[in-house]
Amino acid sequence: MEPKDISSYDTLNNAPTEPEPFQQPTRRSSLPMIGGILLILVGVLGLFTWTAVFAVDASMISSMIPEGTPLTAEQLQTILTTCAVIGCILSVFALLAGFLALQRKVWALTILGSFLGLLTVGPMFLGSGLSLIALILLALSRKDFKTTGENKS
Repeated sequence: MEPKDISSYDTLNNAPTEPEPFQQPTRRSSLPMIGGILLILVGVLGLFTWTAVFAVDASMISSMIPEGTPLTAEQLQTILTTCAVIGCILSVFALLAGFLALQRKVWALTILGSFLGLLTVGPMFLGSGLSLIALILLALSRKDFKTTGENKS
């Protein structure tokens, strides 16, 4: 004789229970949506910031460098260009993580993207602050994300 699954039985009448017909569906949290919007904002701000840095010319740099600086304007432009390329790549990762968070897919990649978004800086560290908020929101909303083994409906 197999044991009965008692979770679907009414304990008083020993009869199977029916689901409530007017039961509210479980509501998903809005934390992933807010985190995703923040990450998209971080990505866009980072792309604008680093594109502006990428556009800096050596003649602009030479007018701002004080006399006696060990770096030339061309060397400083090379450093800024390298930082701009890295910043743009990090901003794209933050942007993609924002879209994944809006779709509530691949929680681990959204956490990684928001962590990389911390490094995008943005104007006056605004991007880093928004990315930190998004990281916290996404870390708290793990249960709202789809897993790969879930049935698609």
